[in-house]
Amino acid sequence: MSEFPDIINTQIINAKWDAFWIDSSGALDALPPRPTVVVSTPFEPAGAEEIQLRKMLQACQLSDEDYNIIKLTDETVVAWHLIRDTLKVKNVILLGVTPERLGVSVQFMPHQVSRFNECNWIATSSLQELMQQQEIKGHVWKYGLKPVFVDKVYG
Repeated sequence: MSEFPDIINTQIINAKWDAFWIDSSGALDALPPRPTVVVSTPFEPAGAEEIQLRKMLQACQLSDEDYNIIKLTDETVVAWHLIRDTLKVKNVILLGVTPERLGVSVQFMPHQVSRFNECNWIATSSLQELMQQQEIKGHVWKYGLKPVFVDKVYG
């Protein structure tokens, strides 16, 4: 027995956590800096969910040049600090994506605006769920999207 006890007993960290240091997913490739990012579960191009998203963003008075959309599959993670620094983001809309998927260990109020890391965050259900639950969709608009983008209460 050694005179020094083995106080660190851990396995090597899995390589999947490297995603929080480098963007190996390609999710940020070729995206220009824009003040708003929408991080969503996948949806079909030109499908009902994308149409719903476009309507939401138009109601927020955002043009296509004001935001980027990142679709994350169940296996994909992208580090928040890479999104923030690469895209120069001030507003984050999470649609069915938890903050943990971005390497953020914080709990946001659901369906309304929260402030974190000098940004406005609106964490809510996926587009599919919002389309089915009008009361949540209304709450997201009234207490999340409208105060940030229309009323501009949160700079």
